[in-house]
Amino acid sequence: MAGGTVHAQTLQNLGNGICLDRSTGLMWQIGHSRRLSEAAKVSDYLSGLRLGGHTDWRLPTILESKGLRLLIDIHGNEACGIEKPMARYWMVDPKKGMIPARLELESFCRGIYTISTGKRGYVRAVRAATD
Repeated sequence: MAGGTVHAQTLQNLGNGICLDRSTGLMWQIGHSRRLSEAAKVSDYLSGLRLGGHTDWRLPTILESKGLRLLIDIHGNEACGIEKPMARYWMVDPKKGMIPARLELESFCRGIYTISTGKRGYVRAVRAATD
C-alpha cells in the first residue's frame, strides 16, 4: 500500500459525532464545546458529555493533541471534517495539569509544535476505543 493510502484510511468518521483514528485507537469528538475559562467548567463538560453511547470522555494529553494536529496538517481529514485546531483547546500537560493551549507549527518537516497557553479554550474530548 502506498503511504498516502494508509493515511487516507487512518481517520474514520463513525457517523455519530466521533472520529476514530485507527492508527492510535483514539476516538475524537468531531465538534467541540463553547470556549471555557475554568478547569471546573471543563470537568463539568466532560462529565456530562454523552457521545456515541460513551460517557468516559477526557481531555487529550499534549502528545495526543500533537498527533491529531500532525495527522491533519500532513494528510488532511476529509473523512471526519475536524477543523484545523487554530484556537486554544484544553489539554493535559504533565507538569501543569489542565491548560488551554494552542499548538503552533514550528517545523513542518520535523513535526515540531510550540505551545501557546491562554486563559480560555474549547474542549475536543477523546477516549480510547475499546472494541
